[in-house]
Amino acid sequence: MAERIAIVTGANTGIGLAIAERLLADGYALGYATADDDEKHEGPFRELRDRHGDDRIHWVWGDLSDPSVPARLVDETAERFGRLDVLVNNAGLSTAKPFLDLTVDDFDVTFEVDVRGSFLAAQAAARHMRGNGGGAIVNITSVHEHIPRPGFSVYAPAKAALGMLSRALALELAEHGIRVNSVAPGVIATPRNEEDAKELDPEVPLGRPGKPEEVAALVAWLCSDEASYVTGASYVLDGGMTQQVVKIPA
Repeated sequence: MAERIAIVTGANTGIGLAIAERLLADGYALGYATADDDEKHEGPFRELRDRHGDDRIHWVWGDLSDPSVPARLVDETAERFGRLDVLVNNAGLSTAKPFLDLTVDDFDVTFEVDVRGSFLAAQAAARHMRGNGGGAIVNITSVHEHIPRPGFSVYAPAKAALGMLSRALALELAEHGIRVNSVAPGVIATPRNEEDAKELDPEVPLGRPGKPEEVAALVAWLCSDEASYVTGASYVLDGGMTQQVVKIPA
């Protein structure tokens, strides 16, 4: 059995899949959490299982907008492996619409998944971790935790709320040895936002989109003992995009 146990939500694609792959490569056993058990999620799961072994990965699923689901996914992972050391709240909705076109449903489902789902998963995870001498929670936010963007009048506030949740939990859970941090990716080349990444390339000082594996490397470090004195922080991983207001030199 692996020495450390993690659960990653939204583990089937993009950044979540890269994080799942990295943690398995680092020796973790993994709760592979997806929105449902659709066959499109099964391919990545089988590849990870074949590569790392059936005893190292356990598939759990459920819609995070259902308030009963987040704790269940965490509890099932802890029950399968006997403990829990790491939670990565990666699953989220990228709701993009003009402000005046947004609906109540857009608002509710975005906050239900991105904020409430992460809140409830963190609460369940912390209850397991405090009995095991501590652990690490990493919330995947966005550069829009820190800066807005037109069309993201629901998405950016949700990510900002998730970032503040990280800071609040870092204070409350420190006494239990549980560290909580955010990772705020910028333009990352994933299947979901490939076209947007191409359009935004000129806005990135490093001249390219980031790779999911680069986000995963930062998450892996935050989960490791090398980051044992890091909590309540938000790490922006954006190629310098948020440092540049205008490109025209003064």
